[in-house]
Formats: sequence, structure tokens, C-alpha cells
Amino acid sequence: MHVRCVRFRHNRHTVWSLTQRGTVLNVHAAYRRATPSLLDAFARIAIEGGITSRHSRAAAEEISDWPDLKTALADLRRQHADRTAGSVGGGAAHCCATPDQHAYLRTLYHFFNTTRFDGRLPDNVPVRLSNRMKSALGHMMPGVTKDEERRVTEIALNVDLMLPGNGAERADTLLHEMAHVADYLESGGRGHGASWKAWAQGVGCRPTTLYDRPVRYRKRRRDAVTRVPPLPAALSAQRSALAEAATQA
Repeated sequence: MHVRCVRFRHNRHTVWSLTQRGTVLNVHAAYRRATPSLLDAFARIAIEGGITSRHSRAAAEEISDWPDLKTALADLRRQHADRTAGSVGGGAAHCCATPDQHAYLRTLYHFFNTTRFDGRLPDNVPVRLSNRMKSALGHMMPGVTKDEERRVTEIALNVDLMLPGNGAERADTLLHEMAHVADYLESGGRGHGASWKAWAQGVGCRPTTLYDRPVRYRKRRRDAVTRVPPLPAALSAQRSALAEAATQA
């Protein structure tokens, strides 16, 4: 089966996707000015029907790292951040997490911030779940305040990461996005460049993009995901120790 249609989209997060059984290639509108090399990269992915080899993985990384894309995404995200600047949660209106899932994500974020980032990240970065992501596992949305200071609007994770069997990828994806938070707030970095890779390696997540990961997905996208995974063993042990100490105090 071959691609019969290419559609340009003004998305804030999704760079490209193959839909309708691989016959429709949806790409970000910024790629209307794509170079021949980038067109070849899209062709490679379309021919393979997605990311199935090291060649298509390299093509996806070339596509995501294109400077014009970063500028277009930054503009769209800045416009969205301006629209939601008065809201504490930013884009959290579209969060599909249950209250228990939200509490789980906050606990995991604070645990990683303390143990991996030395508490250097803001405590109030919203972390939400999205059931709209297709090719992505997560994103970090950068923004600016009215005083032109850098801020983070949100971290969003693909809700499928909450399914059984996705524990390692769930933790790695959250660390990946938290590394983007650190890189953006401390150096203004927005992509997967050298400064982000240094953060990723320092906190123990893979310094690669989030396209080709062994993740389990829902069979039907309309199915709700309400599962709350168990907390990491180290965090559970820490909580147990604190509870025991409190009872003995």
C-alpha cells in the first residue's frame, strides 16, 4: 500500500503521522519549505510504513531536528501559552487523567526531581495525560511570562504509557521530558541538541528521540485508560521508611 495523499497540519506537537492504514501522510505545515534531503527522509518513512529500521529512525530524527520546524513549533506553542497564561494548569483542560493518575504523576515527578535533578526543576510544572497522541509518547511545552522569562506550560504523556508492561518506558519518557524542562529553563534549549543530551545522560534516560520505543498501545483508541501503575520500588521503600519513622516518633 502506498501514500496517496499528503496533508499539512498546524499542530503544536505532532510532527508527522501516517493514517488511514498508511495511505495518508500528515506532516507539519512548516515542511512546505522542506529541503530535498527532508523529502527523502519522509519518503523513507512512508515506504517502510513507519519507523521499522535504523534507516527510518535516522530519517525521523532528521525530520524532528529541522531548524524551521523548531521555529514553527515555538511560535505555535507561544501563541497557545499566551492564550492560557491566566490558567494555573495551562493546557490541562484536555487532561484525560483520573484524580488517582494525576496524583501518581505528581508523585513520580517530585521523586525524579529530588533524586535525579537535585530539586532544580519547578514544583508546579503541570503533568497531564493525553489520549490524542499517536506517534509521540510525550512532549514539553515551553512558554514565556509577560516579563519574557522562560516558563514551562506543561509536560504531557501519552496515556498508553499507563498500560501494563510500559513501566520502563513510562519512567524514561517522563525523565526525557523533565530533561527538556531543565534544558529549556537553564539554557533555552528546545530540541534534542548537545545540551539536552547532557541532561538526559546525567539523569539516566536515553538521549534519543521518542519515536521508536517498545510500548504497548490500546487496541482501540476510544478505550479509556484508568489504570494507576505501581510506584517505583525505590519510592515505595522510601515512603514505607518515612511512615515507619512517623509511627515511632
